[in-house]
Amino acid sequence: MEDDQLNLFYEVKDKVEDDSNTRVCRKCNERKMLTSFFFPVDSGSFQGYKHTCKECVSKARVDLSVLKRINKHKYPDEDYKCPICGEGLGGKRLRGNTSWSLDHCHKTLKYRGYICHNCNSGLGMLKDDINLLTKGIEWIRKSEGEE
Repeated sequence: MEDDQLNLFYEVKDKVEDDSNTRVCRKCNERKMLTSFFFPVDSGSFQGYKHTCKECVSKARVDLSVLKRINKHKYPDEDYKCPICGEGLGGKRLRGNTSWSLDHCHKTLKYRGYICHNCNSGLGMLKDDINLLTKGIEWIRKSEGEE
């Protein structure tokens, strides 16, 4: 049972250990030299390097920039409420001068709308995966005795 709990939110993949000169990018799954990754980051990362290569980070920034430019006219007004949690920010500016996160599918780049930072982080942490979200709901229900 304990192993089931540990594996609830992620699948254990065959992991090839990083050597001292290379690592596998989490986005493109290619093994690259450490110089292809940004440094420095938190001490919990492998030798201080990020887990996503510079090329994938750059592509993600360009994609997000295009999405923001295309959907700029849809930026929420002060009365807007997050469609997931229902919270409003009342015009407060957060995180890098923006109040809302532009939610989008990372595979198709399809724009889904603006949501609050907390909800966006939650979806991102669960990899926008419906199966993981469902497992999370089941986990909460089970722990609250609803099943």
